[in-house]
Amino acid sequence: MQSVAFEHLNRLKPASLKTENQYEPRRRDNLRRQAILTAVREWELTLPGQAQDIVTQLVAEQWAKEGGRGITVNKQNLYRYLKNETNSSKYTAYVMQLADAISMAMPIEIARKHGLRQGKTDFELVAEAIKECGEHHQAKLLGLPTKKQAKEGFENLLANAALLPGELAGVVIAHLQALAPLFT
Repeated sequence: MQSVAFEHLNRLKPASLKTENQYEPRRRDNLRRQAILTAVREWELTLPGQAQDIVTQLVAEQWAKEGGRGITVNKQNLYRYLKNETNSSKYTAYVMQLADAISMAMPIEIARKHGLRQGKTDFELVAEAIKECGEHHQAKLLGLPTKKQAKEGFENLLANAALLPGELAGVVIAHLQALAPLFT
């Protein structure tokens, strides 16, 4: 009798048994939830009138824009999740799922201050664009080598493209790439 040797070549990754909306709580999530609550409280101070209503509306819109499902975002629930007075792991998990929507909805200055998001404010973006534009003009007027001028020009274009919304920046850069052969 002959023996046959073969390998089991099933390289497919096993499918996760958890859906996207199920979240496994981690050890430091409660600290992050408290940081988010502190940031939301600070955000409320910057808003006139019905601050909690405005915050809830903006977070709900951002959650819907991100395609979030499974969590009802209304004023009562959002603040119940954030306060989490009973130390419920379920509420902590909800806050962790909503964390991106909350940080994207709030002003970047507050989110950055509390470590929820990175990025630059509009004023910082404009200042950087002005600086890069000035460096590009200076390189041209001083007659610096072409490589240095090209570098400064590229940095100028990137800084100005950063001023545009994300979807427009890509379009502008694509148009510049299409026009590039005309300038060589």
